[in-house]
Amino acid sequence: MRNPLAAQRRLGAALLDLRTGRGWSHAELGRRAGVSTSVISRIENPYNEIGRRPSEAAVLMLLDALDVRDPDRRAEIEQLAQRAAIRGWWDWPRYARMGAGQEQYAIVEAGATSIDEYGAMNLPGLVQTASYARHRVLLGPGTADVDPDAIVAGRLGRQRVLDDPATRYRLVVEEQAIRRPPVPPTVMREQLEHLLALTERPNVSVHVIPVDAALTAGPVPTAPFSHLSYPDPKDPEIAIVDNVNRALLVTDDENVKGYAHLHQRLRDAASSASDSATTIKKAATSLAAVS
Repeated sequence: MRNPLAAQRRLGAALLDLRTGRGWSHAELGRRAGVSTSVISRIENPYNEIGRRPSEAAVLMLLDALDVRDPDRRAEIEQLAQRAAIRGWWDWPRYARMGAGQEQYAIVEAGATSIDEYGAMNLPGLVQTASYARHRVLLGPGTADVDPDAIVAGRLGRQRVLDDPATRYRLVVEEQAIRRPPVPPTVMREQLEHLLALTERPNVSVHVIPVDAALTAGPVPTAPFSHLSYPDPKDPEIAIVDNVNRALLVTDDENVKGYAHLHQRLRDAASSASDSATTIKKAATSLAAVS
């Protein structure tokens, strides 16, 4: 599946460019097209409600009002509108109460061909076992609009992206997340064994940053984050930063590149894939005595 948020971003940018090229305000375009200004604003700026799809009918009305006559340009925008409106697995009823933050990650990760992720004190959702995820969910702040079972199901659902061999996943994780169990020993051992199994996939690599690794050549991460790219070179790259209950989307090209460079620097400071696997194995073995 191709990423719907990337299509929303391109669609919004295209319509914004057409509107400002005419010198029209939201109100003027809305009056001419018969579309509310709030709908136009949401299409042009999809970041606040990324799970809310743009109306294909509204897009067609806007294109008519903007008098877009070039057949290729019009077809391109109409195709973006269709892509942006695609429903994903996160829309299924069983995931209805997995929370907005989980949905945000699911949408951003959909169809990605490259995911570079950094984990700090906990292992990230894309590599979590069901037991590890459940324990972390139950320890977190509960709210009335989410359900632990749906959250766990959502995290496992997100992992489908790693089943595609065309998706490259590179995880850099702090040694503390491997050696300091945030869950019972039996659960942690199962989690580490699962992590090792993932490293056997050709599209997955895991690098552990030793606690004494030097990171003096530049800024250090203040929160877990991911940098993602997509198969269509026209789809803009994006970064997503963990912010407790709701992640922060980074869309500015310069800042997105900053996260890409930061991940590269972290990989350079981390142990090799083989040495990292040895670290993970030792941590799992040490838990056998207490599990």
